[in-house]
Parts: sequence; C-alpha cells; structure tokens
Amino acid sequence: MCTLKIEAARRQLGAALALYLKGQDPVSVHCLAGGGCELIEYYAQKAGGEPFTSHILKTWPDLDIAKLRRTQRQYWTSFKHATHQSGEERDDDELLARFTDEQNDHVLFIGWYDYAQATQTMPIEAQVRQAWYIALHPMKLKASHSPEPYKQLFPDLRSKPRAEQKRMLNEVIQRTRLDHVVMSDPRTDRRPLVLDWA
Repeated sequence: MCTLKIEAARRQLGAALALYLKGQDPVSVHCLAGGGCELIEYYAQKAGGEPFTSHILKTWPDLDIAKLRRTQRQYWTSFKHATHQSGEERDDDELLARFTDEQNDHVLFIGWYDYAQATQTMPIEAQVRQAWYIALHPMKLKASHSPEPYKQLFPDLRSKPRAEQKRMLNEVIQRTRLDHVVMSDPRTDRRPLVLDWA
C-alpha cells in the first residue's frame, strides 16, 4: 500500500476539515476535500473496503459511474479548470453561483468515510463530523439503521440555522476530546488535522 499517497489524502482531508470547522474559505475546503476524495477512494478499495461510490451505485443501480462522477465533482472540476479538454473556455458562473458551504458537507463525509475504509482510523474531529452529518441527513441512513443516537448527540439539529449547526458540531468535538475511552481507542487518529509533510 502506498503510505505516502494515503498520507497526502489525510493532509488534504485534514486541512479541508480544519478550515470547514472554522467557517473559513468554502472553495478551498471543497478543492482540498475533492483532491483527498479522489485519492483515498482507490486505497479504500485496495484495502478491501467498500468506497462510498460503490455504496451509491448499489443503492441506485440505474446510476452509472460517469454520471455519478459528474455530479460528485461538478463544483470541484469548475474550481480547478479554466477550459474544457477541447481548449474552449468553461462558463461555470451559473453553476458556481449556486455553490455554498453545504456542498462541503457531502464531499467531506465521502472523503472521511473512504479514509476510514482504507486505514480503519479517523481523527476525532472527523468521527464527530460523520455523526453530525448523519444527524443532519438521517434519510441517507439505511432503513435498518436508527438515526436516534445521532439525533440525541445533536438534538434538533435540522431545525437550527447553519451557524448554530456548526457551533454544535464544534462543541461536541470539544466534549469528545475529553472522553478518554474514545481518545485512547486505536481507531482514533490523535494527530492534529493540519500536519507537516515530514
């Protein structure tokens, strides 16, 4: 397994999540998370896990991988390319005018899901954020899984304004950092979100 590639994905996802938790620069969050997602998906599959895209394709068998990729990467592609493959300039203003920080909710969930599949670990911030995402989007859970534990952790989350939702996320992260059982679990990556390369 290519450890440095996984570490590169960890750094992109970690830096993206650090910015996201501070409410900073949603475009950078999206670009970093998009790069991390593209990289870690391969290693999730290589480790014997099921990348999130595989789950989506099983859930919606009429969806093909090309359409899924276009939907999944539409904003990321627009942020990183000035032209189409033909050399013609892209006109993405209408699409990018619809971009908000909420698009980052999904890309971060997918990236950290795949990272956990590849490494069997996640930083505490990512663990709590995954639970927060499920509390915010309980309809995305399989029918066999109850959303109640997530709703108890984040009561009435869906009814709150965005700023309050993110405040609750940060508050639960801070509380969970004090939980010795969670923090000492080998599945918890105790390194900071933003890391040096060395």
